[in-house]
Amino acid sequence: MGKLTTVPTQSSLLITTMQKQLLSYTTLLAALALPLAAQMGPPIQAGKTFYAGEVLTIFQGDAGLDSGGEMSVDRLGIKFGVIRGLEGGSSIGGGISYTKADYTFSGVPAASSFSPWDDINVWQASLQYRYAIDRQSSLFLMPSISAAGESGVSLSDALEFGAIFGYTKQFSPSLTLGFGGGVFNGLEDTSGFPVIFVYWQINEDWRMSNPFRPGPSGPAGLELVYTGISDWEVGFGGGYKVNRYALDDVGAAPDGFGQNTGAALFIRASHEFKNGGSLDLYVATVVGGKLELEDRNGRLLASTDYDPSLQFALAYSQRW
Repeated sequence: MGKLTTVPTQSSLLITTMQKQLLSYTTLLAALALPLAAQMGPPIQAGKTFYAGEVLTIFQGDAGLDSGGEMSVDRLGIKFGVIRGLEGGSSIGGGISYTKADYTFSGVPAASSFSPWDDINVWQASLQYRYAIDRQSSLFLMPSISAAGESGVSLSDALEFGAIFGYTKQFSPSLTLGFGGGVFNGLEDTSGFPVIFVYWQINEDWRMSNPFRPGPSGPAGLELVYTGISDWEVGFGGGYKVNRYALDDVGAAPDGFGQNTGAALFIRASHEFKNGGSLDLYVATVVGGKLELEDRNGRLLASTDYDPSLQFALAYSQRW
């Protein structure tokens, strides 16, 4: 990855802190996609239980590193969630997920040849409780715990835990808005951040909302969706991604941390099946991509930008 060693300035440390705060939002919202989507919809009938499962694969082509060489990433993720309706329009549920990211570095200059990390494993588990204030508004609380790191990393070093909480209100059948916040601790950081939810049915064929479907950007971000095709919809959107990992005790940053950031922009086509399943096809790219290495105390050691590259993603979801 070229000569990556840098001396962190005050501004670079500020940017790194802001990225860590966005980490919890993007990574943990991905695990909480099913519960969060439920907050934006109508109350679940008391005694009814709904289940959902997802499989997502993402292929990111070679992206040129500013420091020399190229990087590519293949990801495979699975999720399962459940929600049960309670009396008065409240609900309770949760979810679990696993994602494996296989990083490949090639053509790195021999003078500084090293791969900062290889395969990354991310496990996440969450709970959620929705309290219905009335038929239009509700409060929600979603605690979660995750572990993200290379194989062999100590569990205590890879853990992150905390909660997202907030309020949603249906202003009309076509508009629901929500706001709240989150607080998380782990991966050598404690962070807090705001959360905003949007569901706006602009007209019969168009809506704007958070991208709760599985995909390259995850639930974080915003998308514009066209639904004027029978059993199909087409979405255009994006979101800022921060993926942070605990690293093993060998390599360029022993027992340190790795971070991959960037804005994922995508076009998707989704088909709804009559059995409750859905298929999502994506073409995407990452702009403003950056890789960072930190030591075990969270101090920036090195960084490099990388060029945009094409991503192709395929996801299947089943709800019953």
